[in-house]
Amino acid sequence: MARETNKRILSQVVGGTLDSVAQEMSAVVTRTARSPLFNEAHDFTTGIFDLPGSTSRLVAQAPGCTLHLYAVVSAVDRLMEAFRYDLHPGDVLLVNDPYYGGSHSLDWTIVTPVFYGRKPMLLPAVRSHMGDNGGPVAGGYNPRSRDIWQDGLRIPPVKLYERGEKRKDVFELILGNNRLAHWLEGDLNAMIGACQVAADRVQQLLDRYGGEAVAEAIDDRIAYTERRVREEIASWPDGTYTAETFADHDFQGNRDIRVRATVTVSGSDLAIDFTGSSPQVEGFVNSPLSNTTSFAFVGISTCCDEDIPINEGYMNPVTVTAPPGTVVNPLPPAPCGHATACVGAEIAEAVLLALSQCAPTRVGVNAHKLPLAYSHGQYEDGRPWVNLNFFGYTGGAGAAYGTDGWGLYPPVMTGVILPSIEMTELQYPCRVLKHEYAADYTGAGKWRGAPGLEVRIQHLAESRTSVMMAGVRNTTKGFCGGGDGPSNAVIVDDGRPGAKSVPETEFDLPMAPGGILTFHRSGGGGWGHPYEREASRVLDDVLNGYVTPEAALRDYGVVVKPAGAGYVLDEEATAARREEMRRAVTQ
Repeated sequence: MARETNKRILSQVVGGTLDSVAQEMSAVVTRTARSPLFNEAHDFTTGIFDLPGSTSRLVAQAPGCTLHLYAVVSAVDRLMEAFRYDLHPGDVLLVNDPYYGGSHSLDWTIVTPVFYGRKPMLLPAVRSHMGDNGGPVAGGYNPRSRDIWQDGLRIPPVKLYERGEKRKDVFELILGNNRLAHWLEGDLNAMIGACQVAADRVQQLLDRYGGEAVAEAIDDRIAYTERRVREEIASWPDGTYTAETFADHDFQGNRDIRVRATVTVSGSDLAIDFTGSSPQVEGFVNSPLSNTTSFAFVGISTCCDEDIPINEGYMNPVTVTAPPGTVVNPLPPAPCGHATACVGAEIAEAVLLALSQCAPTRVGVNAHKLPLAYSHGQYEDGRPWVNLNFFGYTGGAGAAYGTDGWGLYPPVMTGVILPSIEMTELQYPCRVLKHEYAADYTGAGKWRGAPGLEVRIQHLAESRTSVMMAGVRNTTKGFCGGGDGPSNAVIVDDGRPGAKSVPETEFDLPMAPGGILTFHRSGGGGWGHPYEREASRVLDDVLNGYVTPEAALRDYGVVVKPAGAGYVLDEEATAARREEMRRAVTQ
Protein backbone atom coordinates (compact mmCIF):
# COMPACT_ATOMS: atom_id res chain seq x y z
CA MET A 1 0.00 0.00 0.00
CA ALA A 2 2.80 2.40 0.94
CA ARG A 3 4.58 1.63 -2.33
CA GLU A 4 1.46 2.45 -4.37
CA THR A 5 1.00 5.69 -2.46
CA ASN A 6 4.62 6.67 -3.09
CA LYS A 7 4.19 5.78 -6.74
CA ARG A 8 1.16 8.06 -7.07
CA ILE A 9 2.96 10.87 -5.29
CA LEU A 10 5.99 10.57 -7.56
CA SER A 11 3.73 10.54 -10.60
CA GLN A 12 2.24 13.84 -9.48
CA VAL A 13 5.65 15.31 -8.69
CA VAL A 14 7.15 14.30 -12.03
CA GLY A 15 4.05 15.32 -13.98
CA GLY A 16 3.84 18.66 -12.22
CA THR A 17 7.54 19.28 -12.76
CA LEU A 18 7.31 18.57 -16.48
CA ASP A 19 4.24 20.81 -16.76
CA SER A 20 6.20 23.57 -15.03
CA VAL A 21 9.15 23.04 -17.35
CA ALA A 22 6.88 23.38 -20.39
CA GLN A 23 5.45 26.59 -18.93
CA GLU A 24 8.95 27.93 -18.26
CA MET A 25 9.83 27.18 -21.88
CA SER A 26 6.82 29.23 -22.94
CA ALA A 27 7.92 32.14 -20.77
CA VAL A 28 11.45 32.00 -22.20
CA VAL A 29 10.16 32.21 -25.77
CA THR A 30 7.77 35.04 -24.96
CA ARG A 31 10.42 37.12 -23.21
CA THR A 32 13.32 36.59 -25.59
CA ALA A 33 11.85 36.32 -29.10
CA ARG A 34 11.94 39.26 -31.50
CA SER A 35 8.84 38.67 -33.59
CA PRO A 36 5.51 40.10 -32.37
CA LEU A 37 4.00 36.77 -33.39
CA PHE A 38 5.88 35.34 -30.40
CA ASN A 39 6.34 38.10 -27.83
CA GLU A 40 2.91 39.66 -28.39
CA ALA A 41 0.55 37.13 -30.01
CA HIS A 42 2.04 33.99 -28.39
CA ASP A 43 1.49 31.94 -31.57
CA PHE A 44 3.56 28.96 -30.47
CA THR A 45 3.40 25.85 -28.29
CA THR A 46 5.96 24.28 -25.95
CA GLY A 47 6.00 20.71 -24.71
CA ILE A 48 7.95 17.73 -23.46
CA PHE A 49 8.02 14.33 -25.18
CA ASP A 50 9.54 11.03 -24.19
CA LEU A 51 10.99 8.27 -26.36
CA PRO A 52 10.24 4.89 -24.76
CA GLY A 53 10.50 3.00 -28.04
CA SER A 54 10.49 3.76 -31.74
CA THR A 55 7.93 6.58 -31.45
CA SER A 56 7.61 9.56 -29.15
CA ARG A 57 4.81 10.38 -26.74
CA LEU A 58 3.43 13.72 -25.63
CA VAL A 59 4.17 14.00 -21.90
CA ALA A 60 3.47 17.62 -20.94
CA GLN A 61 2.48 20.79 -22.69
CA ALA A 62 2.04 24.44 -21.75
CA PRO A 63 -1.05 26.38 -22.82
CA GLY A 64 -0.34 27.54 -26.33
CA CYS A 65 -1.80 27.51 -29.81
CA THR A 66 -4.20 24.60 -29.36
CA LEU A 67 -4.22 23.56 -33.00
CA HIS A 68 -0.54 22.57 -32.57
CA LEU A 69 -1.42 20.13 -29.80
CA TYR A 70 -0.99 16.79 -31.48
CA ALA A 71 0.70 17.80 -34.73
CA VAL A 72 3.95 18.25 -32.81
CA VAL A 73 4.04 14.52 -32.07
CA SER A 74 4.38 13.64 -35.75
CA ALA A 75 7.13 16.21 -36.24
CA VAL A 76 9.10 14.83 -33.29
CA ASP A 77 8.70 11.29 -34.65
CA ARG A 78 10.00 12.30 -38.09
CA LEU A 79 13.02 13.96 -36.49
CA MET A 80 13.75 10.85 -34.44
CA GLU A 81 13.46 8.66 -37.53
CA ALA A 82 15.88 10.88 -39.43
CA PHE A 83 18.54 10.99 -36.70
CA ARG A 84 17.92 7.83 -34.72
CA TYR A 85 21.46 6.57 -35.27
CA ASP A 86 23.08 10.00 -35.26
CA LEU A 87 21.70 11.66 -32.15
CA HIS A 88 23.96 13.16 -29.50
CA PRO A 89 23.84 15.42 -26.44
CA GLY A 90 23.89 19.03 -27.58
CA ASP A 91 22.04 18.38 -30.86
CA VAL A 92 19.26 20.77 -31.86
CA LEU A 93 16.91 19.55 -34.57
CA LEU A 94 14.54 21.46 -36.86
CA VAL A 95 11.75 20.53 -39.30
CA ASN A 96 8.88 22.38 -40.96
CA ASP A 97 8.00 20.19 -43.97
CA PRO A 98 4.24 19.34 -43.93
CA TYR A 99 5.12 15.91 -45.32
CA TYR A 100 7.57 15.27 -42.48
CA GLY A 101 5.09 15.64 -39.64
CA GLY A 102 4.34 19.32 -40.17
CA SER A 103 1.02 21.11 -40.59
CA HIS A 104 1.80 24.03 -42.86
CA SER A 105 5.32 25.14 -43.62
CA LEU A 106 4.99 28.31 -41.53
CA ASP A 107 4.99 26.14 -38.39
CA TRP A 108 8.56 25.20 -37.42
CA THR A 109 9.42 22.60 -34.79
CA ILE A 110 12.67 22.57 -32.80
CA VAL A 111 13.66 19.64 -30.57
CA THR A 112 16.57 19.03 -28.20
CA PRO A 113 17.20 15.47 -26.89
CA VAL A 114 17.97 14.88 -23.21
CA PHE A 115 20.01 11.72 -22.60
CA TYR A 116 20.01 9.38 -19.66
CA GLY A 117 22.13 6.25 -19.59
CA ARG A 118 23.49 7.12 -23.06
CA LYS A 119 20.00 6.97 -24.55
CA PRO A 120 17.72 9.85 -25.58
CA MET A 121 14.90 9.81 -23.05
CA LEU A 122 13.08 13.16 -22.99
CA LEU A 123 12.62 15.67 -25.79
CA PRO A 124 11.77 19.33 -25.11
CA ALA A 125 10.15 20.84 -28.21
CA VAL A 126 8.84 24.19 -29.44
CA ARG A 127 6.50 24.61 -32.39
CA SER A 128 6.04 28.15 -33.64
CA HIS A 129 4.34 30.03 -36.42
CA MET A 130 7.01 32.09 -38.18
CA GLY A 131 6.47 35.57 -39.60
CA ASP A 132 7.76 34.57 -43.03
CA ASN A 133 8.80 31.39 -44.78
CA GLY A 134 10.40 32.55 -48.01
CA GLY A 135 8.63 31.52 -51.18
CA PRO A 136 6.79 33.79 -53.60
CA VAL A 137 4.70 35.80 -51.10
CA ALA A 138 5.67 37.79 -48.01
CA GLY A 139 4.15 36.26 -44.89
CA GLY A 140 4.02 32.76 -46.32
CA TYR A 141 0.31 32.56 -47.25
CA ASN A 142 0.12 32.21 -51.01
CA PRO A 143 -3.47 31.84 -52.27
CA ARG A 144 -2.11 31.15 -55.77
CA SER A 145 -0.04 28.21 -54.59
CA ARG A 146 -0.37 25.09 -56.73
CA ASP A 147 2.25 22.90 -55.07
CA ILE A 148 4.16 22.58 -51.81
CA TRP A 149 7.17 24.54 -53.10
CA GLN A 150 4.99 27.58 -53.77
CA ASP A 151 3.93 27.52 -50.11
CA GLY A 152 7.45 28.52 -49.08
CA LEU A 153 10.74 27.03 -47.94
CA ARG A 154 10.59 23.31 -47.16
CA ILE A 155 12.92 22.28 -44.36
CA PRO A 156 13.25 18.51 -43.96
CA PRO A 157 14.80 17.21 -40.72
CA VAL A 158 18.10 19.07 -40.18
CA LYS A 159 20.49 19.79 -37.34
CA LEU A 160 20.95 23.41 -36.27
CA TYR A 161 23.44 22.38 -33.59
CA GLU A 162 25.54 19.22 -33.64
CA ARG A 163 27.11 18.05 -30.36
CA GLY A 164 26.68 21.59 -29.03
CA GLU A 165 28.30 23.30 -32.04
CA LYS A 166 26.25 25.70 -34.13
CA ARG A 167 25.99 24.77 -37.80
CA LYS A 168 26.49 28.20 -39.30
CA ASP A 169 26.01 26.94 -42.85
CA VAL A 170 22.51 25.70 -42.07
CA PHE A 171 21.65 28.88 -40.17
CA GLU A 172 22.82 31.08 -43.03
CA LEU A 173 20.89 28.99 -45.57
CA ILE A 174 17.68 29.41 -43.58
CA LEU A 175 18.19 33.11 -42.86
CA GLY A 176 19.04 33.76 -46.50
CA ASN A 177 15.66 32.40 -47.53
CA ASN A 178 13.57 34.57 -45.21
CA ARG A 179 12.42 38.15 -45.65
CA LEU A 180 12.38 38.73 -41.89
CA ALA A 181 15.87 37.46 -41.10
CA HIS A 182 16.27 40.29 -38.56
CA TRP A 183 13.43 38.67 -36.59
CA LEU A 184 14.03 35.06 -37.51
CA GLU A 185 17.50 34.72 -36.02
CA GLY A 186 16.28 36.00 -32.66
CA ASP A 187 13.18 33.82 -32.79
CA LEU A 188 15.22 30.69 -33.51
CA ASN A 189 17.55 31.54 -30.65
CA ALA A 190 14.54 31.99 -28.36
CA MET A 191 13.17 28.57 -29.33
CA ILE A 192 16.58 26.94 -28.91
CA GLY A 193 17.13 28.70 -25.59
CA ALA A 194 13.78 27.46 -24.31
CA CYS A 195 14.71 23.88 -25.22
CA GLN A 196 18.12 24.25 -23.54
CA VAL A 197 16.56 25.61 -20.34
CA ALA A 198 14.14 22.68 -20.40
CA ALA A 199 17.00 20.24 -20.98
CA ASP A 200 18.74 21.52 -17.85
CA ARG A 201 15.56 21.23 -15.77
CA VAL A 202 14.79 17.76 -17.10
CA GLN A 203 18.35 16.61 -16.45
CA GLN A 204 18.03 17.75 -12.83
CA LEU A 205 14.80 15.75 -12.55
CA LEU A 206 16.48 12.62 -13.95
CA ASP A 207 19.50 13.04 -11.67
CA ARG A 208 17.30 13.38 -8.61
CA TYR A 209 14.90 10.47 -9.14
CA GLY A 210 16.65 8.30 -11.73
CA GLY A 211 15.59 7.44 -15.23
CA GLU A 212 13.61 4.33 -14.30
CA ALA A 213 11.53 6.10 -11.66
CA VAL A 214 10.82 9.05 -13.96
CA ALA A 215 9.82 6.73 -16.81
CA GLU A 216 7.48 4.82 -14.50
CA ALA A 217 5.93 8.07 -13.28
CA ILE A 218 5.36 9.23 -16.87
CA ASP A 219 3.72 5.91 -17.74
CA ASP A 220 1.45 6.28 -14.72
CA ARG A 221 0.45 9.82 -15.67
CA ILE A 222 -0.32 8.88 -19.28
CA ALA A 223 -2.33 5.90 -18.03
CA TYR A 224 -4.30 8.24 -15.74
CA THR A 225 -5.18 10.53 -18.65
CA GLU A 226 -6.15 7.57 -20.80
CA ARG A 227 -8.34 6.18 -18.03
CA ARG A 228 -10.15 9.50 -17.63
CA VAL A 229 -10.69 9.89 -21.37
CA ARG A 230 -11.92 6.31 -21.68
CA GLU A 231 -14.39 6.92 -18.88
CA GLU A 232 -15.74 9.89 -20.81
CA ILE A 233 -16.04 7.94 -24.08
CA ALA A 234 -17.64 4.97 -22.31
CA SER A 235 -20.41 7.28 -21.03
CA TRP A 236 -21.52 7.89 -24.63
CA PRO A 237 -23.90 5.39 -26.26
CA ASP A 238 -22.28 2.88 -28.60
CA GLY A 239 -22.99 3.50 -32.24
CA THR A 240 -21.84 5.11 -35.47
CA TYR A 241 -22.43 8.79 -36.02
CA THR A 242 -21.75 10.71 -39.22
CA ALA A 243 -21.58 14.40 -40.04
CA GLU A 244 -20.13 16.55 -42.76
CA THR A 245 -19.32 20.17 -43.26
CA PHE A 246 -17.81 22.24 -46.05
CA ALA A 247 -15.10 24.79 -46.68
CA ASP A 248 -16.18 27.54 -49.06
CA HIS A 249 -13.41 27.06 -51.64
CA ASP A 250 -9.74 26.27 -52.21
CA PHE A 251 -8.75 29.65 -53.77
CA GLN A 252 -8.34 27.93 -57.13
CA GLY A 253 -11.98 27.76 -58.20
CA ASN A 254 -13.02 24.53 -56.43
CA ARG A 255 -15.96 25.19 -54.12
CA ASP A 256 -17.72 23.45 -51.24
CA ILE A 257 -14.83 21.25 -50.15
CA ARG A 258 -16.36 18.41 -48.13
CA VAL A 259 -15.01 17.11 -44.83
CA ARG A 260 -16.94 14.05 -43.68
CA ALA A 261 -16.38 12.40 -40.30
CA THR A 262 -17.81 9.07 -39.19
CA VAL A 263 -17.35 8.54 -35.46
CA THR A 264 -17.81 5.06 -34.01
CA VAL A 265 -18.15 4.61 -30.24
CA SER A 266 -17.46 1.09 -29.02
CA GLY A 267 -17.16 0.87 -25.26
CA SER A 268 -14.25 3.12 -24.36
CA ASP A 269 -12.79 3.10 -27.89
CA LEU A 270 -13.43 5.85 -30.40
CA ALA A 271 -12.77 5.58 -34.15
CA ILE A 272 -12.84 8.61 -36.45
CA ASP A 273 -12.99 7.89 -40.17
CA PHE A 274 -12.77 10.69 -42.71
CA THR A 275 -13.72 8.50 -45.67
CA GLY A 276 -16.04 10.44 -47.94
CA SER A 277 -14.11 13.68 -47.69
CA SER A 278 -13.27 15.47 -50.93
CA PRO A 279 -10.24 14.41 -52.96
CA GLN A 280 -7.20 16.61 -52.48
CA VAL A 281 -7.58 19.91 -54.26
CA GLU A 282 -5.39 22.22 -56.32
CA GLY A 283 -5.47 25.03 -53.77
CA PHE A 284 -3.46 25.30 -50.56
CA VAL A 285 -6.14 24.07 -48.13
CA ASN A 286 -5.09 20.39 -48.10
CA SER A 287 -4.51 19.09 -44.56
CA PRO A 288 -1.54 16.75 -43.95
CA LEU A 289 -2.34 13.76 -41.76
CA SER A 290 -0.60 15.25 -38.71
CA ASN A 291 -2.71 18.40 -39.00
CA THR A 292 -5.89 16.34 -39.46
CA THR A 293 -5.11 14.24 -36.40
CA SER A 294 -4.38 17.36 -34.39
CA PHE A 295 -7.71 18.98 -35.22
CA ALA A 296 -9.50 15.73 -34.41
CA PHE A 297 -7.65 15.83 -31.08
CA VAL A 298 -8.89 19.39 -30.50
CA GLY A 299 -12.46 18.23 -31.04
CA ILE A 300 -12.11 15.34 -28.60
CA SER A 301 -10.29 17.35 -25.95
CA THR A 302 -13.06 19.96 -25.83
CA CYS A 303 -15.47 17.16 -24.89
CA CYS A 304 -13.48 16.08 -21.83
CA ASP A 305 -12.98 17.61 -18.40
CA GLU A 306 -10.45 20.41 -18.38
CA ASP A 307 -8.61 19.00 -15.34
CA ILE A 308 -7.36 15.98 -17.31
CA PRO A 309 -3.60 16.33 -17.95
CA ILE A 310 -2.80 16.92 -21.62
CA ASN A 311 -0.62 14.06 -22.84
CA GLU A 312 -0.52 11.01 -25.06
CA GLY A 313 -3.28 9.35 -23.04
CA TYR A 314 -5.83 11.55 -24.79
CA MET A 315 -5.30 9.85 -28.12
CA ASN A 316 -4.63 6.28 -27.00
CA PRO A 317 -8.36 5.41 -27.05
CA VAL A 318 -8.76 7.00 -30.50
CA THR A 319 -7.92 5.80 -33.99
CA VAL A 320 -8.01 8.18 -36.96
CA THR A 321 -8.46 7.00 -40.53
CA ALA A 322 -7.92 9.44 -43.39
CA PRO A 323 -7.74 8.00 -46.91
CA PRO A 324 -4.59 9.03 -48.82
CA GLY A 325 -5.18 11.40 -51.68
CA THR A 326 -8.00 13.25 -49.94
CA VAL A 327 -8.15 16.80 -48.64
CA VAL A 328 -7.55 15.42 -45.13
CA ASN A 329 -4.49 13.34 -46.11
CA PRO A 330 -3.01 14.69 -49.35
CA LEU A 331 -0.20 13.19 -51.35
CA PRO A 332 2.81 15.37 -52.15
CA PRO A 333 3.30 17.78 -53.74
CA ALA A 334 -0.18 19.11 -52.89
CA PRO A 335 0.03 22.58 -51.29
CA CYS A 336 -0.88 22.86 -47.58
CA GLY A 337 -0.17 26.48 -46.68
CA HIS A 338 -3.62 27.33 -45.31
CA ALA A 339 -4.41 23.98 -43.67
CA THR A 340 -4.23 25.20 -40.08
CA ALA A 341 -7.28 27.38 -40.71
CA CYS A 342 -8.93 25.82 -43.75
CA VAL A 343 -9.73 22.88 -43.81
CA GLY A 344 -8.54 22.43 -40.25
CA ALA A 345 -11.61 24.26 -38.96
CA GLU A 346 -13.88 21.92 -40.88
CA ILE A 347 -12.10 18.83 -39.51
CA ALA A 348 -12.77 19.80 -35.90
CA GLU A 349 -16.28 20.94 -36.80
CA ALA A 350 -17.20 17.67 -38.53
CA VAL A 351 -15.93 15.63 -35.57
CA LEU A 352 -17.91 17.75 -33.11
CA LEU A 353 -21.06 17.62 -35.23
CA ALA A 354 -20.82 13.82 -35.26
CA LEU A 355 -20.20 13.71 -31.50
CA SER A 356 -23.19 15.98 -30.91
CA GLN A 357 -25.36 12.99 -31.83
CA CYS A 358 -24.06 10.90 -28.93
CA ALA A 359 -22.62 13.47 -26.49
CA PRO A 360 -24.74 16.60 -26.99
CA THR A 361 -23.90 18.19 -23.64
CA ARG A 362 -20.16 17.88 -24.29
CA VAL A 363 -19.83 19.56 -27.68
CA GLY A 364 -19.67 23.15 -28.81
CA VAL A 365 -17.30 26.10 -28.75
CA ASN A 366 -15.56 25.30 -32.07
CA ALA A 367 -15.20 28.18 -34.48
CA HIS A 368 -12.14 28.85 -36.58
CA LYS A 369 -13.32 29.93 -40.02
CA LEU A 370 -10.92 32.83 -40.22
CA PRO A 371 -11.03 35.57 -42.84
CA LEU A 372 -7.28 35.86 -43.29
CA ALA A 373 -5.74 39.10 -44.54
CA TYR A 374 -2.08 40.03 -44.27
CA SER A 375 -0.20 43.12 -45.33
CA HIS A 376 3.44 43.76 -46.08
CA GLY A 377 5.67 46.69 -46.91
CA GLN A 378 8.92 48.37 -45.92
CA TYR A 379 9.99 50.52 -43.01
CA GLU A 380 11.64 53.85 -43.77
CA ASP A 381 15.08 52.19 -43.49
CA GLY A 382 14.15 49.64 -46.17
CA ARG A 383 13.67 46.64 -43.90
CA PRO A 384 10.56 44.61 -44.75
CA TRP A 385 7.61 44.17 -42.42
CA VAL A 386 4.75 41.64 -42.51
CA ASN A 387 1.59 42.29 -40.50
CA LEU A 388 -0.89 39.43 -40.12
CA ASN A 389 -3.53 41.90 -38.89
CA PHE A 390 -4.31 39.72 -35.88
CA PHE A 391 -7.14 41.92 -34.65
CA GLY A 392 -9.23 40.96 -37.67
CA TYR A 393 -9.19 37.29 -36.69
CA THR A 394 -10.59 37.71 -33.20
CA GLY A 395 -14.11 36.61 -32.47
CA GLY A 396 -15.89 33.42 -33.37
CA ALA A 397 -16.04 31.51 -30.09
CA GLY A 398 -19.16 29.35 -30.08
CA ALA A 399 -21.44 28.32 -27.25
CA ALA A 400 -21.47 25.05 -25.34
CA TYR A 401 -23.93 23.35 -23.04
CA GLY A 402 -24.41 25.60 -20.03
CA THR A 403 -22.38 28.57 -21.28
CA ASP A 404 -22.44 31.32 -23.86
CA GLY A 405 -19.42 31.70 -26.09
CA TRP A 406 -16.73 33.76 -24.41
CA GLY A 407 -13.53 35.59 -25.19
CA LEU A 408 -12.14 36.84 -28.45
CA TYR A 409 -10.46 33.74 -29.83
CA PRO A 410 -12.08 30.39 -30.66
CA PRO A 411 -10.80 27.34 -28.75
CA VAL A 412 -8.34 26.19 -31.41
CA MET A 413 -6.53 29.48 -30.83
CA THR A 414 -7.00 29.46 -27.05
CA GLY A 415 -3.37 30.03 -26.11
CA VAL A 416 -2.90 32.83 -28.63
CA ILE A 417 -2.99 36.23 -26.96
CA LEU A 418 -4.50 39.35 -28.47
CA PRO A 419 -1.58 41.72 -29.08
CA SER A 420 -1.78 45.14 -27.49
CA ILE A 421 -2.97 47.83 -29.85
CA GLU A 422 -0.29 50.21 -28.60
CA MET A 423 2.58 47.81 -29.30
CA THR A 424 1.14 46.92 -32.69
CA GLU A 425 1.05 50.56 -33.66
CA LEU A 426 4.66 50.94 -32.53
CA GLN A 427 5.87 47.89 -34.44
CA TYR A 428 4.00 48.50 -37.69
CA PRO A 429 3.06 51.63 -39.65
CA CYS A 430 -0.62 51.16 -38.85
CA ARG A 431 -3.51 52.37 -36.71
CA VAL A 432 -6.24 50.20 -35.24
CA LEU A 433 -9.22 52.49 -35.73
CA LYS A 434 -11.89 50.18 -34.37
CA HIS A 435 -12.08 46.87 -32.54
CA GLU A 436 -15.43 46.24 -30.88
CA TYR A 437 -18.35 43.86 -30.63
CA ALA A 438 -21.08 44.13 -33.27
CA ALA A 439 -24.79 43.65 -32.57
CA ASP A 440 -26.71 40.73 -34.10
CA TYR A 441 -23.55 39.09 -35.35
CA THR A 442 -23.51 35.72 -33.65
CA GLY A 443 -25.33 32.40 -33.65
CA ALA A 444 -28.49 32.39 -31.54
CA GLY A 445 -29.26 29.58 -29.13
CA LYS A 446 -30.27 28.56 -25.64
CA TRP A 447 -26.68 29.59 -25.13
CA ARG A 448 -25.47 32.02 -27.79
CA GLY A 449 -22.05 32.32 -29.38
CA ALA A 450 -19.67 35.11 -28.45
CA PRO A 451 -20.56 38.33 -30.28
CA GLY A 452 -18.89 39.04 -33.58
CA LEU A 453 -16.69 42.06 -34.11
CA GLU A 454 -16.08 44.95 -36.44
CA VAL A 455 -12.39 45.79 -36.87
CA ARG A 456 -10.84 48.60 -38.89
CA ILE A 457 -7.08 48.67 -39.49
CA GLN A 458 -5.41 51.49 -41.38
CA HIS A 459 -1.90 51.20 -42.81
CA LEU A 460 -0.11 54.55 -42.87
CA ALA A 461 2.57 53.62 -45.39
CA GLU A 462 2.40 52.15 -48.86
CA SER A 463 1.72 48.43 -48.60
CA ARG A 464 0.28 45.39 -50.31
CA THR A 465 -2.46 43.14 -48.93
CA SER A 466 -3.72 39.66 -49.73
CA VAL A 467 -7.14 38.55 -48.47
CA MET A 468 -8.32 34.95 -48.12
CA MET A 469 -11.96 34.57 -47.18
CA ALA A 470 -13.56 31.69 -45.30
CA GLY A 471 -16.91 31.19 -43.60
CA VAL A 472 -18.82 33.30 -46.12
CA ARG A 473 -21.23 30.70 -47.52
CA ASN A 474 -20.46 27.76 -45.22
CA THR A 475 -20.53 29.56 -41.90
CA THR A 476 -19.66 28.29 -38.45
CA LYS A 477 -22.16 25.67 -37.32
CA GLY A 478 -24.31 25.76 -34.22
CA PHE A 479 -24.99 22.63 -32.18
CA CYS A 480 -28.10 20.81 -31.01
CA GLY A 481 -30.56 23.25 -32.57
CA GLY A 482 -28.42 26.35 -32.11
CA GLY A 483 -28.14 28.88 -34.90
CA ASP A 484 -25.13 29.04 -37.21
CA GLY A 485 -22.79 32.00 -37.08
CA PRO A 486 -23.25 34.72 -39.72
CA SER A 487 -20.97 35.30 -42.70
CA ASN A 488 -17.52 36.80 -42.41
CA ALA A 489 -16.70 39.81 -44.55
CA VAL A 490 -13.58 41.83 -45.35
CA ILE A 491 -13.85 45.21 -47.07
CA VAL A 492 -10.77 46.70 -48.72
CA ASP A 493 -10.55 50.46 -49.11
CA ASP A 494 -7.29 50.92 -50.99
CA GLY A 495 -7.66 54.67 -51.34
CA ARG A 496 -9.37 54.52 -54.70
CA PRO A 497 -13.09 55.27 -55.17
CA GLY A 498 -15.38 52.42 -54.23
CA ALA A 499 -14.30 50.21 -51.33
CA LYS A 500 -15.08 46.60 -52.15
CA SER A 501 -16.00 43.49 -50.23
CA VAL A 502 -13.77 40.51 -51.05
CA PRO A 503 -15.91 37.51 -52.11
CA GLU A 504 -13.16 34.87 -52.05
CA THR A 505 -9.63 36.18 -52.46
CA GLU A 506 -7.61 39.25 -53.32
CA PHE A 507 -3.95 38.76 -54.21
CA ASP A 508 -1.21 41.24 -53.30
CA LEU A 509 -3.43 44.28 -53.75
CA PRO A 510 -1.49 47.61 -53.73
CA MET A 511 -2.66 49.83 -50.87
CA ALA A 512 -1.92 53.55 -50.86
CA PRO A 513 -0.96 55.19 -47.55
CA GLY A 514 -4.14 55.52 -45.50
CA GLY A 515 -5.79 52.42 -46.97
CA ILE A 516 -8.19 50.66 -44.59
CA LEU A 517 -9.08 47.02 -44.03
CA THR A 518 -12.47 46.45 -42.40
CA PHE A 519 -13.22 43.04 -40.93
CA HIS A 520 -16.71 41.87 -40.04
CA ARG A 521 -15.78 38.81 -38.03
CA SER A 522 -18.57 36.37 -37.33
CA GLY A 523 -19.52 35.43 -33.82
CA GLY A 524 -19.71 31.76 -32.87
CA GLY A 525 -22.54 29.31 -33.33
CA GLY A 526 -25.21 28.78 -30.69
CA TRP A 527 -26.12 25.70 -28.64
CA GLY A 528 -29.73 24.59 -28.23
CA HIS A 529 -32.92 26.13 -29.60
CA PRO A 530 -33.03 29.92 -29.24
CA TYR A 531 -36.58 29.94 -27.85
CA GLU A 532 -35.27 28.00 -24.83
CA ARG A 533 -33.00 30.87 -23.80
CA GLU A 534 -34.19 32.61 -20.66
CA ALA A 535 -36.04 35.73 -21.69
CA SER A 536 -34.27 37.74 -19.00
CA ARG A 537 -30.90 36.82 -20.54
CA VAL A 538 -32.10 37.95 -23.96
CA LEU A 539 -33.12 41.23 -22.37
CA ASP A 540 -29.63 41.52 -20.85
CA ASP A 541 -28.15 41.00 -24.33
CA VAL A 542 -30.35 43.80 -25.68
CA LEU A 543 -29.32 46.13 -22.86
CA ASN A 544 -25.65 45.25 -23.44
CA GLY A 545 -25.92 45.98 -27.16
CA TYR A 546 -25.19 42.40 -28.28
CA VAL A 547 -28.72 41.89 -29.68
CA THR A 548 -31.13 44.46 -31.12
CA PRO A 549 -34.83 44.42 -30.15
CA GLU A 550 -35.68 43.31 -33.69
CA ALA A 551 -33.32 40.30 -33.47
CA ALA A 552 -34.60 39.45 -30.00
CA LEU A 553 -38.06 39.04 -31.52
CA ARG A 554 -36.93 37.34 -34.73
CA ASP A 555 -34.37 34.89 -33.29
CA TYR A 556 -35.54 34.34 -29.72
CA GLY A 557 -39.25 35.21 -29.72
CA VAL A 558 -38.60 37.74 -26.97
CA VAL A 559 -40.56 41.00 -27.01
CA VAL A 560 -38.94 44.01 -25.36
CA LYS A 561 -40.48 47.46 -24.96
CA PRO A 562 -38.74 50.81 -24.62
CA ALA A 563 -38.66 52.06 -21.04
CA GLY A 564 -36.85 55.28 -20.31
CA ALA A 565 -33.30 54.99 -21.61
CA GLY A 566 -33.51 51.20 -21.92
CA TYR A 567 -35.92 48.32 -22.42
CA VAL A 568 -38.15 46.04 -20.36
CA LEU A 569 -39.50 42.59 -21.04
CA ASP A 570 -43.07 42.12 -22.28
CA GLU A 571 -43.67 38.75 -20.65
CA GLU A 572 -47.17 38.12 -22.04
CA ALA A 573 -46.25 38.89 -25.64
CA THR A 574 -43.05 36.87 -25.27
CA ALA A 575 -44.91 33.79 -24.03
CA ALA A 576 -47.32 33.97 -26.98
CA ARG A 577 -44.55 34.45 -29.53
CA ARG A 578 -42.47 31.60 -28.15
CA GLU A 579 -45.43 29.25 -28.23
CA GLU A 580 -45.75 30.01 -31.95
CA MET A 581 -42.04 29.23 -32.41
CA ARG A 582 -42.31 25.91 -30.58
CA ARG A 583 -45.26 24.82 -32.68
CA ALA A 584 -43.36 25.73 -35.86
CA VAL A 585 -40.38 23.60 -34.78
CA THR A 586 -42.46 20.52 -33.86
CA GLN A 587 -44.64 20.55 -36.96
